[in-house]
Amino acid sequence: MSDKWDSLALVMNEEIVGKIKRLRIAKGLNQTDVAERLHITRSTYQKLESSDSYSWAKYLDDLMEVFEITPKEFFSDIGRKVINYNFKDGAIGYVETLHQENREIYENLIATLREQIAFLKNLLEKQ
Repeated sequence: MSDKWDSLALVMNEEIVGKIKRLRIAKGLNQTDVAERLHITRSTYQKLESSDSYSWAKYLDDLMEVFEITPKEFFSDIGRKVINYNFKDGAIGYVETLHQENREIYENLIATLREQIAFLKNLLEKQ
């Protein structure tokens, strides 16, 4: 049973370090930049950004400050993956939930549709 929880912890850890890396890149920072702001070495930061350790937890408050994000914003999409644990062979996997991405696509499609309707109405009025 502890293997199950270890596997789940690994999945969550991968999500968190992935989010840290995405935030760093989105801010246009390299690993050295963030390491300097955290007052640690680049190699220590590299370990933080790898899913091999949980060292990110020690620097979480400082990371929030560097990335100018609140804990609520940071964790808003963490754990939104559907975890699939197979009890028979102990395999673990997860499926991304695409709710937010689907909503954005839907809103873009609706906006495009509205533009097309306005264009067609304009054409009809000119005839």
